[in-house]
Amino acid sequence: MRNGILGLLVALILFASVSIGLSLKPGLGAELLIDFLIAASACLAVVVFACGTRGALVTAFFSLVFIGIAWGGHASTRESLENIRAKIGSNPALIQFKAELVEQFKQPEAPEEDVLDQFQNAVEPPRFRALAQMIHVSSKCDLVPCSGTVTLFIDGDGAEFSTGDVLEGVGWIRGVGIPHNPGEIDLRVRSFRNNNGGSISVAGNPKIVFKASNRNNFYVLCRERVCGWVDNNLLKTISFVAPPKIQALVVAMTTGRELVGYRGLRESFSASGLSHFLAISGFNLAVLFGAVWICMELFHLPWIIRGWFLVCTAIVFLFVVDVETSVLRAGIAGILVGVSVACDRGWKADGLLAVAAIFTIACDPWAAWNPGFQLSYGAVLALRYGSEPIGKFLALPWKIFPYLPKIIPSFIKPVSVAFSASIAAWLMSTPITESHFGSVSVWSAIASPVLAPLAAVITVLASLACLVGSIPGVSVVLGYPLTLFASIFLWLSDCVGQLPAANIRGGVVPWWWSVTELGALCACWLSNLVLIKRGAFFLFVFLLITALFFPLSIYAAPCLGWKLRMTSISVGDGSAHVVETQNSCVLFDAGTISRRAGGSKLIVPALKAIGCSRFNAVFISHPHLDHFSALPEIANAFEIDNVYATEAFINFRSSQYAPGVLIDYLQTRGLKITVLTAGEKIKFDGFVWTVLHPQIGYHSRIVNDGSLTFQIEPENPMRLESTTKITSQASWLTLCGDSQTEAIAHILASASFRPSLVMELPHHGAWSDGVQELVQKTNPNILIQSTGYQRFRFDKIGPVVQNIIRGVTCRDGALRVTWFEREFNNRITNQILLERWEGEGWIEVACHTNPK
Repeated sequence: MRNGILGLLVALILFASVSIGLSLKPGLGAELLIDFLIAASACLAVVVFACGTRGALVTAFFSLVFIGIAWGGHASTRESLENIRAKIGSNPALIQFKAELVEQFKQPEAPEEDVLDQFQNAVEPPRFRALAQMIHVSSKCDLVPCSGTVTLFIDGDGAEFSTGDVLEGVGWIRGVGIPHNPGEIDLRVRSFRNNNGGSISVAGNPKIVFKASNRNNFYVLCRERVCGWVDNNLLKTISFVAPPKIQALVVAMTTGRELVGYRGLRESFSASGLSHFLAISGFNLAVLFGAVWICMELFHLPWIIRGWFLVCTAIVFLFVVDVETSVLRAGIAGILVGVSVACDRGWKADGLLAVAAIFTIACDPWAAWNPGFQLSYGAVLALRYGSEPIGKFLALPWKIFPYLPKIIPSFIKPVSVAFSASIAAWLMSTPITESHFGSVSVWSAIASPVLAPLAAVITVLASLACLVGSIPGVSVVLGYPLTLFASIFLWLSDCVGQLPAANIRGGVVPWWWSVTELGALCACWLSNLVLIKRGAFFLFVFLLITALFFPLSIYAAPCLGWKLRMTSISVGDGSAHVVETQNSCVLFDAGTISRRAGGSKLIVPALKAIGCSRFNAVFISHPHLDHFSALPEIANAFEIDNVYATEAFINFRSSQYAPGVLIDYLQTRGLKITVLTAGEKIKFDGFVWTVLHPQIGYHSRIVNDGSLTFQIEPENPMRLESTTKITSQASWLTLCGDSQTEAIAHILASASFRPSLVMELPHHGAWSDGVQELVQKTNPNILIQSTGYQRFRFDKIGPVVQNIIRGVTCRDGALRVTWFEREFNNRITNQILLERWEGEGWIEVACHTNPK
């Protein structure tokens, strides 16, 4: 077949078969299947040589499919008997270890934190973090010596360690545990794919039993020096004129390194659907190839020299930049192009693409499921086969109206070619982004043709700066134009992000949905039959639009009849409770002091995963950071109608305090905090929130006793029958914040106080005078305790609540309480369901039913 199309078909078949293999679950059956497929593919390979042309082609096809499934299945089901995870799970164990340092991780940048992280008192000392290959493990707990890699955490900056050192020491090893919240990244997946067993928190300073020399690490040392020289040249060129944000943009687009401010850039580009410009990809190498080729044309160099120049360009590119899947694919293809030109053999685009794809999958089968791999190759295929059909469609006005060329300038035609290529890449990438991220970027197809030339100019100028930036005077010649073009580029991308529907968020669609979309798109582009083209086009449009209406969360309660639902996120030391009805969503507290960037990395993803998109109200119980640290990030990610707090919170107006910074931040978002006091009531979708505490003008001796306390009940509350036949109205939920002795006394004395079906334990379940009486008077069926391991380890309140169903976030993960009203035997009952999050879904903990 011409143009390497056969190789492309082989790559597609291998991609599909490896994907099937990756879906296999570990077990004896999968292992037997893999062994059978390997044997069958070997037999079929023998048959290929004995059959005729047709038989050989069919046999080779099945042999390739079997090999792909076996290769993907091997990656999916591999399980070493010495693997750390199989021995200790997520429970820490004390061990003696010996390991070789494989890679030193970059230390996190201090400025890249959430808005209120600066007020966290518990600032951790610096810790050295590195990846190590295990050599030996011994323990009194009879741990089998293990293989694989672990992440070492060592106190200090780790200046005495280098890659290749062999260390001995003692430490606590912990395997990778399951996610505690919806939307939380499952680190077990990455751990399994990379054969990483967990982490070791090293006690003291480990002993270096073998010190790696420069000779042992020549490549690493050489690359560090070259990359340092390149980065220094680039920054020297632009640092005197460009602000930090522009510097971060130029460096990210040139070498892939992340400077201070990169996280903000990434979020901005993601919001506008233009993340592909910020990442290093084949576009960068293509631009460099174009620039190098023009220079060689000027000097009329022989073909063999041109080819090896291209090879050297690709090798240097891979050597300097931070390599990812898309970069590796581009580098391989670039080297193949250079070799073909040098040997005067010509080159076939499909063949080069196929070789690069097959090589990538052969090295790492998990790349088949990598969104970067799929987007990268999908975009190239779209440019190859989609640009021309779309270009013909865009050229219809010229055919229908022959006088248009006389009116419209001639340069519009080349622009339409670039625009058709951008549209083709957007159409191909959209089903993939829907499947992985649940998002559709409407304006990126229009913005890309405008931004691509700017990105090309920035790439060329920055690459020149990397090479000659240390020469005196170059910073003036290159620095000013580079800063100018980068500033225009950033301004345009920000403008795209401000457009309506810049990045539409929906639910993640199933893989088969995206495959059907891509199949319809390919049929529309490649088929010669008009009927098939039109049918495929309408099918693609239907699937594309329908995908926008997928639910944002697959974790919403599927049962009918639920009236109220509270989800408590597992945040460690802190609180975050979401209270929902069918038509309202309210947030009570949202903060943590257990980790940095807890808002952006933990709470916001969890809120999105459970389906939150807008909050009717946000309540802040009191001015302690662990109850509101995530609110700036939440205000940035969600629509908020109203924010409520106490008088004590409003009094902290100074920007020296975290509440004052939050007040100012919310005001910039057009949000003003409203004060609530005891006796006030707020209604949300048929439920009444009654404030029990604090009173107007209340001043507590300690901050916790000023906590906002609610009881929530339907407008027509139910009645519970007690053993004494005395009926009393019961609220559905009581939220206590960090109430302690003084606050509890006021709560119990409130005229609005009544028993409650569910109660949040005050002050994260800490013991204080009055807690026992509060629990007795509230008489809940279920207790919710949001706390961290340090407090729960002592569990002083345990004896008081031992006969009550209790969910604890640090022990159980995220918790969800759902209230139902059901009719059974002509009798309406109120049912309360308690669930906990376990890795991939909600697991029932307890269910309690009350007659109404």
